Amino acid sequence: MKKSLYVILIGFCTISGQIEFNVDFTPYVSYYLSVVDINTGESNVPIFIADLQRSSNAPETVLVDLEYEIIIDSDALGINNQTLVRIVTTQPLALTAPIHLSNMDLNLTTTQIFDETGTPVPFRLTIEEKIDMGQAEQMFSVIAQTGRLPDGIYTFRVIATPEFGQAIVRENILNISNPSYLELLSPGGVLADTTVNEVYTPFPVFQWESDICNIPGGCEYFIRVAEFDPSEFSSIEQAIEATTLLPLDQSMGFESIGFDALSFQYPAIGAGDLEQGNVYVWQIKKVLPTTLGDEKVLSDIFAFKVKDFSTQESTGEPTVDSSPTGIALRTLIGDEMTDEFFGSGGAAEGFTFTGNITLNGESVDLSYIQSLISTGIAVVDSLGNETYRPIEILSVEVSE
Repeated sequence: MKKSLYVILIGFCTISGQIEFNVDFTPYVSYYLSVVDINTGESNVPIFIADLQRSSNAPETVLVDLEYEIIIDSDALGINNQTLVRIVTTQPLALTAPIHLSNMDLNLTTTQIFDETGTPVPFRLTIEEKIDMGQAEQMFSVIAQTGRLPDGIYTFRVIATPEFGQAIVRENILNISNPSYLELLSPGGVLADTTVNEVYTPFPVFQWESDICNIPGGCEYFIRVAEFDPSEFSSIEQAIEATTLLPLDQSMGFESIGFDALSFQYPAIGAGDLEQGNVYVWQIKKVLPTTLGDEKVLSDIFAFKVKDFSTQESTGEPTVDSSPTGIALRTLIGDEMTDEFFGSGGAAEGFTFTGNITLNGESVDLSYIQSLISTGIAVVDSLGNETYRPIEILSVEVSE
């Protein structure tokens, strides 16, 4: 089952009478229950950082009440829009100079906080509301297996209310569905199927499916590619843990390929060559930021074979140019058309590619043709209709 995470951040700086209150929420993909102790309010994970200061026309000292609340609405927990914990100040905070605070300051042991000038300001809190312990026990039982907050809508709310002004509310609303789904698509499959899981290019496009991390920047993806030598390895697991062609630096383990990426083309530089006739294995790693640090999700391992065109001559099949340009063109226009023109009896039989390519009359290089293969010629619109890019004339120069 695919899962997604949607995040709404509300935390812009606003002036409400006497104070300015800005809150920045820290983006996480997964939240573990240890983010807050419902009995003391203690937390060792930064959920938000707030800046509180007097507005330009405010008195020299402004009294401000603060409130921090976590609200849960989760079918998985059997909880319907209820407060997990609500922490409030027992007396207003005397604001003279700007104060910076976070959720880690909001607990029952806090007695003071320092403003920007280093002056201590009395600061005491109490837990005004928390979830019923009977429901809490049920909740703890449900999440005991992973420790994470399960699927549901979670609201982290911070409120600042000046003595003679309106309450300023800052919220971070999370629709949490822990995004651990990661499935490889192509090239390849199980090791036994490499006779049919062949690619026609030394620069294949790797594709996979995963739920998107809708947080600033998203989740980072990494790839690992290695050769499977049947004389050396008995399984793809052994091969993927051995010397890699990507990354070339063996100390890296995996090569970073960007954030929220779902495809990646094997590079022409900075990686080992994928040779014809050899079998290769690959794996994707997804890194999710959580309140307990980065969490890693590993995909299955796929195996594929780079087609060996040199064996066709001895089997009586049409010979083809096995240069990178020839392989890319075959991938682009297909086996049938390639064999028709360049195979036995074809108009271009015996010809090889010079490497000079033009598209719609303009000169392009091989990497551009590979990008067409990478992104696909077909385009699917929002209604699901398939159309094609307006490629008028693709010209590849050949010579005898």
